[in-house]
Amino acid sequence: MKLKMMIVLSLAFCVSAFGGVVGKWKVAANAPDGNVYNVDLIVKDEGGKASAVLSSERGEMPLQDVAIAGDDLTFKLVMDMGPIAFKLKAEGDNIAGAMTLPDGTGGKVTGKRDGAAPAGAAAVASGSVAGKWKVAAKMPDGGEMKVTMEFTETAGKYSGQATTENGEVAPVTDIKLEGGVFSFKVPTDEGAWAGTGKLAGNEIKGTVKAPNGTSLTFVAIKG
Repeated sequence: MKLKMMIVLSLAFCVSAFGGVVGKWKVAANAPDGNVYNVDLIVKDEGGKASAVLSSERGEMPLQDVAIAGDDLTFKLVMDMGPIAFKLKAEGDNIAGAMTLPDGTGGKVTGKRDGAAPAGAAAVASGSVAGKWKVAAKMPDGGEMKVTMEFTETAGKYSGQATTENGEVAPVTDIKLEGGVFSFKVPTDEGAWAGTGKLAGNEIKGTVKAPNGTSLTFVAIKG
């Protein structure tokens, strides 16, 4: 696949190198003693490196060993008793998993993305990605790249392709839309382009990370 096509495909629909995990989450951690601790979990992508903190009325607590693999998030909260290990998974605007204390006991952890709409409202707002999208992105050199993305939906499953201005076509695979969060993959000889993006009506904004680490911002308009 030509380099131009690879760059164009990067304009698709990705929020960050770490997909839908990055952001602010309202989290409830159920401790073994029966107490429920409500905190904000803030996950950041700092130049391709993941970091996170827990924030409450008592201030911020930095987290250690933060790791993201797809929609899976792991980290440790170091306390006087020892490190508390968390293992969570994001699905759209929801995140859930468990924490394990140094003594081996643990509890469930659940959360919701800060500012996320109720489930019913999200379903209405998210709509469908089926149809044609005109995508434009700012290139690192200041120029603009345009591409047409077209998706079809059959029995809840999507398929799609991307077409450049000069007629080059490439498939888009692993397409999903969950809770308004769109995810995809574009296979190339150099590796897969992968990411997620937030769908808001007939517009999608975000960035996508290429196999070589390059990130671009874009705006996609349906129609």
